[in-house]
Amino acid sequence: MPRSAAKSSRPTTCLLESLHRCISAGRLVNAVAVLPLLARSGLRPPFRSLALLLNRSLRPPPCLHLARSVLLFLHLAGLKRLYPSHAFLSNHILHLHFLLGRPDHAQQLLLKMPQPNIFSYNAMLVGYARLGQVAPARHLFEKMPHRDLVSWNTFILVLARSGAAAEAVSVYSRLRCSGFSFNAHTLAALLIACVRLADNGLNLQVHGHVLISGFSSNVVISSLLLDAYAKGGFTDDARRVFDEMPVRDVFAWTAMVSAYAKVGNLSAAQRLFDVMPDRNPVSWTVLIGSYTRHGFAIEALELFRTMVSNGMQPDQFTFSSCLCASSAIASLKHGKQIHARLLRTRFNPNAIVLSSLIDMYSKCGDFEGCGRVFHNTSIRRRDVVIWNTVMSALGHHGHGREVIRLFEEMIRTGTRPDANTFVVLLTSCSHSGLVSEGLHFFESMHQQHGIVPEENHLVCLVDLLGRAGCFKEAMDWLCKEHYKSSSRAWKALLGACRIHGNSQLGKEIALLLGQLEPRSSDASVSLSNIYAEDGNWESVEKVRCLMEEKGLKKEQAASWVEVDNKIHSLGFFRK
Repeated sequence: MPRSAAKSSRPTTCLLESLHRCISAGRLVNAVAVLPLLARSGLRPPFRSLALLLNRSLRPPPCLHLARSVLLFLHLAGLKRLYPSHAFLSNHILHLHFLLGRPDHAQQLLLKMPQPNIFSYNAMLVGYARLGQVAPARHLFEKMPHRDLVSWNTFILVLARSGAAAEAVSVYSRLRCSGFSFNAHTLAALLIACVRLADNGLNLQVHGHVLISGFSSNVVISSLLLDAYAKGGFTDDARRVFDEMPVRDVFAWTAMVSAYAKVGNLSAAQRLFDVMPDRNPVSWTVLIGSYTRHGFAIEALELFRTMVSNGMQPDQFTFSSCLCASSAIASLKHGKQIHARLLRTRFNPNAIVLSSLIDMYSKCGDFEGCGRVFHNTSIRRRDVVIWNTVMSALGHHGHGREVIRLFEEMIRTGTRPDANTFVVLLTSCSHSGLVSEGLHFFESMHQQHGIVPEENHLVCLVDLLGRAGCFKEAMDWLCKEHYKSSSRAWKALLGACRIHGNSQLGKEIALLLGQLEPRSSDASVSLSNIYAEDGNWESVEKVRCLMEEKGLKKEQAASWVEVDNKIHSLGFFRK
């Protein structure tokens, strides 16, 4: 060999060897740095080496910037047309496209592959599962020339996580009929569907299946089974699974605490929480959120204080629950303390926390603070939830015109309204007496925005018309066939009757509500109040006696007062 040829081949060999050594040693940054040198030398590394480099880069947690560099090298080196023929490399690129949120690029690459294998199709299914895209996953699954257990498991998981839980169960039945076996991943995907369906009959069937197949000792399977029972409100069954678990992880303990809290058994939830061997932020948040939802805001805030003092870091849901608790008792002091902690810890709040902040300031009467949070939120981060919350705050304070202005601004920024947006608009118009504007929004929901009016919108519309004294128009809507049974709408009109002193119509509505909701005290209380305003005390006494016979009780009101840095609840109780 001529000496010059030997000299030129030596750097080439060194570069390729350096690439291989870096990949083998896990020095991915160094490996990627070699790629431009190879390109300048006119060298093409083996596709298998590039596939291994991508494989290492995409292992959790993925180094996406390195994977992007590999993909860029393939394009700049003129290899874009060649690598689809190499299935091993292409499969990793499919995975990368989904991690980058580019399913269309992955689809194009799959079509260019002359011989995609089962791993190619599974990579696509896993990608669709990651993005929650049911329709393309379904289309791909049905068109696959071959399927393995991973294909079935992934497709069941896609369906279970994306709201098609019933179809997930159906696909599992197809799997069993197709002659395939199953594994723990199959049952886990199936149980996720059970959690969504909250069907105890199905839970019992799957539970029996788990016992027979010998997976009851699997902590993940048992925890999911427990969660399935818990989500359906079947606390005794959930506790039975919990007690039979040989090993309980923090997820199982938290699921059991959540099961008790879901049915309102907060004392049992607290007792179990107190004996948990380990707790994570989710455990604390479950109990804090449960106290908040069941009206024990003071206890929720006290638990939050304990959580922080124990060195536990709150997450988005924790902050949101605590802000809701502050709103419930109108404690601006606690709300500001939580907001201060968000700022002090440089916590990056999501849209839910920001909305909770706006709502807290609004309900605590600090409208300036409410506006400050909204205006400090960049337009890019203002999603429909944040817009709805600030408009609701304005509407609650009687600024209907400002709500309409904000709605128009929201549309200009490109944010699409949802069903809740129109609930806020109609409520705001109702509180500000903007009848024609409210009617316009109700009519434009479907015509301009494609949103079908629901019961919430009807209630707001009836309230709008009733507050304005337009009883005939309100009755015209309520007498329509598909609105007749809306007890909430009738209650809204009943409230308007009391405001305007329309006792005759009020009595008729109260009697109708008694038929629609025989176990509710609302209609009886309203009827009693109407009789009292008419001075008909004999009828008042009859209504109250009837309530006692039926075992109906008026919901007790409560107020909160802060004394010596402690919040106390005051209630009125009738003997």
